[in-house]
Amino acid sequence: MANFSIKKAGFWQALVVILLNQLPMMAIVALMPALPTLMGHFRDVDNKDLLVPMILTAPGICIALIAPFAGVLVDKFGRRKLLIWFTAIYGLGGILPFFLDGFNTVITGRLLLGIGEAFVLVIGNTLLGDYFAPKDRSKWLMVQGFFGSIAAALLLALSGQLASIGWNFPFLVYGISFFITILAVIFIFEPEEKFTSEIDSVSSETKFPVNTAIMVFLITLGFSVIYFVYTIHFSRALDAMGIKDPKHVGNLGAIASTAVPLGALIFKLVSKRPFWQQMALIFLFFTIGLAGIGLAKDTTSAVAVGWIQQLGCGMTIPVLVAWALSLLPVQYRGRGMGFWTSAFFLGQFVNPIFVSSIGKLVGNVQDTFLATGIICGIVFIIILLLNIFSKKAIN
Repeated sequence: MANFSIKKAGFWQALVVILLNQLPMMAIVALMPALPTLMGHFRDVDNKDLLVPMILTAPGICIALIAPFAGVLVDKFGRRKLLIWFTAIYGLGGILPFFLDGFNTVITGRLLLGIGEAFVLVIGNTLLGDYFAPKDRSKWLMVQGFFGSIAAALLLALSGQLASIGWNFPFLVYGISFFITILAVIFIFEPEEKFTSEIDSVSSETKFPVNTAIMVFLITLGFSVIYFVYTIHFSRALDAMGIKDPKHVGNLGAIASTAVPLGALIFKLVSKRPFWQQMALIFLFFTIGLAGIGLAKDTTSAVAVGWIQQLGCGMTIPVLVAWALSLLPVQYRGRGMGFWTSAFFLGQFVNPIFVSSIGKLVGNVQDTFLATGIICGIVFIIILLLNIFSKKAIN
């Protein structure tokens, strides 16, 4: 017979987990429309084309370094108390740059946010596994994708409005995390028992599966670097097309992001398909979207192909989270999701370096999008070929 937690999770626990898992998205999306404004405000910073975008991505390096240790602590000391403390730390680090002006002090606030974010994301995804069986996880991951897309669209429009007031005003949105902290205090409980391996379809192991964790890390890292090309740099592509107003940038980004809930729905529809098929579909959307932005002659076509790219973004996180949870033993779930979280946000931090390196080879930002789209197309073809040849080898 199935072993559930003494307290059974339901709607309110799922809602809090969904809200928690929006905080990493908010960490970067809230500043997307403000990137040209930030570039202007910090125009005197040496090597600003590389360093200023790291205001968006600096939390990623904290998460990449801290998440594996956060996972160990979460498995050892539990979920609830750490979640409450670090959600509040996220909020504190998030709003600090509103009151600070120097580039180094702004980065410091972003690093503090990153520390909180590392624990929040590890615990949020771990609780998703602790509270819900695989079938319910897919449902809530789909709901999370729908909710996240709506939240991202509203956030893009709001932050664009705030950026038009001043470069530091978008940082105020991080105060929302204090409200989520209160919800966590009320509704989150410590799981007293986890699902058995029979319910979870995950093996029970006495040792941490290092090889599995490395595989999860590397595949997630590759996805992440590509995932953030659009998220971080689309505003730069629009700026190159002559769209200078942060409000207009935010609104155009919000239009493209309406595809994200459809991506979440596609995930639900293909969630029972093999992982390689889900992965190939994501790279197909990335290929069309990123290469299309590179070839776009106007903002209308750029937003249209950006919409297709966002289908892939809507699939990416639920596909990767569901896949990782399906591989990780229950007793090492926190540590395993620490590896996943580390890889995903290492990719966020590495992304500006990746994009800057390609940009130096190919030229302007649109050429960089085109080159990245071509890379995604090559990956898509490799995935198909590997599976064709593996099937022939088996036969």
